[in-house]
Amino acid sequence: MAEELRIHPLDLESDVAIGIDLPLIGRTGSTFKLNYTTIDQAVANAKNLLLTNRGERVMLPTFGCSISDTLFENITQDTISDLQQRIQDSFDYWLPYIFINELNITANEDLNKMYIKITISLETNKFDTRSIELVVANNQ
Repeated sequence: MAEELRIHPLDLESDVAIGIDLPLIGRTGSTFKLNYTTIDQAVANAKNLLLTNRGERVMLPTFGCSISDTLFENITQDTISDLQQRIQDSFDYWLPYIFINELNITANEDLNKMYIKITISLETNKFDTRSIELVVANNQ
């Protein structure tokens, strides 16, 4: 069965910015780096959601994944499963236009670190994928 590929019209306009990329400081330090494609902006939005703790945003108390909250818990398979479900639920609620192709969380119990790799695409274009990698660590 063939799947329909839909490209956002703004992706065809090379001089129209869709949003601001992360980090907010550009290469020169004076301007914001802009995104010109919807998938690049989706990556920036996904990073923003992943790196935000719940309760951190004013007037949006449920925005975020609160990944750092699991850092001081005992790392078990249940902890990893709960974190995967929390990330999936946050994406489903806050970023429904993003499809999570792959979500891998590996833990190093000795160093109290978690490695998160998430591969995403747009719901309308599942062929163009991007990966985001995060390391959550207790830096004492």
